[in-house]
Amino acid sequence: MAKSDVTGALKGIHKRNLIYHLIYPFVRMQFFHYYGEVQINGVENIPRKAPVIFAPNHQNALMDALIVLFAAPQDVVFLARADIFNKKFLAFLLNSLKILPVFRQRDGAAELGKNQEIFDISVDVLKNEHYLCVLPEGNHGDMRKLRTLVKGIFRIAFSAQEDAGNEPFVKIVPVGLDFGDYVKQNQSLLINFGKPMEVSDYWEQYQENSARAINAFKSDLAEEIRGLMIHIETDECYEGVLGLRKIYNDRMREILGIKGSGLGDRFRADKSMITRLDAILAKGEAKGEEKVRTIARKVEQYDRGVADLEIRDWVVRDRGYGMARSLWRYLTLLVTFPVFVYGFINNALPYLLPVRLVRKIKDLQFHASVKAGLAILLFFPVFYLIQTLLVGIFTGPWWIWLAYLVTLPFLGKAALVWTFRWKKTVRGSWFRRQVRRRNPAATELVNLRKEIMDLTDELMVQP
Repeated sequence: MAKSDVTGALKGIHKRNLIYHLIYPFVRMQFFHYYGEVQINGVENIPRKAPVIFAPNHQNALMDALIVLFAAPQDVVFLARADIFNKKFLAFLLNSLKILPVFRQRDGAAELGKNQEIFDISVDVLKNEHYLCVLPEGNHGDMRKLRTLVKGIFRIAFSAQEDAGNEPFVKIVPVGLDFGDYVKQNQSLLINFGKPMEVSDYWEQYQENSARAINAFKSDLAEEIRGLMIHIETDECYEGVLGLRKIYNDRMREILGIKGSGLGDRFRADKSMITRLDAILAKGEAKGEEKVRTIARKVEQYDRGVADLEIRDWVVRDRGYGMARSLWRYLTLLVTFPVFVYGFINNALPYLLPVRLVRKIKDLQFHASVKAGLAILLFFPVFYLIQTLLVGIFTGPWWIWLAYLVTLPFLGKAALVWTFRWKKTVRGSWFRRQVRRRNPAATELVNLRKEIMDLTDELMVQP
């Protein structure tokens, strides 16, 4: 592979090297282990052995690109912020994983000029009919809202399309990512791949007026991405609408006749609810607007109350766990306690060390990227290797240490799930007792939730 004066600008990056061959299968196997429930939709929309640019919404730092990398059916080259390439060894490692640097306005005018070489390499990747991932918003945001797209992705797309002209060649595949939580582990992850958009459809317009063509393409791509992600248009009622997703989703699925409860089903219900609320606000009718604002205020109040009691919405919805259900859950926890102990003892350090190390990182959107990176590339391999060697030394037979090694990741995840189940059981039982005792804080939350449901029904249930 040819060298460049720009750190991280590696020509021929689309070709696999030895490090990629060694690391990719292991990292891919471990990566989605970070999440709990994962659903990938629309993989059939992705052309094979073709020049494809993936364009995902960008809310969770490096995780967004890595998700595309491991969910796509073929290798993906992707662009990442240049400041993480500031060390030569790190740049080498990132290049080995098919990651290129891209310079931003904040890096300075002199640095922006280096992007030309990066764009040239990206074009070469596409001309060799490989996948490329470009985060079209330019930087990540912490709101479930698509921000303005930047021009870089279109510049690369049209440059790679040049030889083909108005014949189909380069495609842009919009991608929608929806996280159950940006930071916490074992949360849900929904990945929606949209239908490919042909760059050739905009070629003639691009020849006539490049700026107009890019703006048209930008508008169309943004519309496609918004349809694949949770996009909350309102700023004024944003927090309220966001919180309403958890409270009203079951009821919204019932209204829409959606029988399933998978990630895709819940996503469809959320999209429908948000679309209706946005439409009410867009009409500008005082009565409708005030209803949405009232719901949003009550949801924010409800969320604060839930947080103060350190519980979740489902606890209030079910009014906690009754005695029979609590006893059953405690019994299952007791029976599976040895599994927890084994999984915890053998996985505590690689699980907990990354959590402690990221506490000093102020940008919460980077926590998941750093935790997953440290855990998958460093802590789990190192600790598992050391522990397995120790078991091999003290036990002897090869099949014992091999069985031990195989059980480590699965029982580590089992211990994590056990911990969550314990917390849910304790808080669920506690809240039921508070309701029975007519604790004002608990009673207020139950009543407030009912008010929110009734008010939202007035807007969602069609007469």
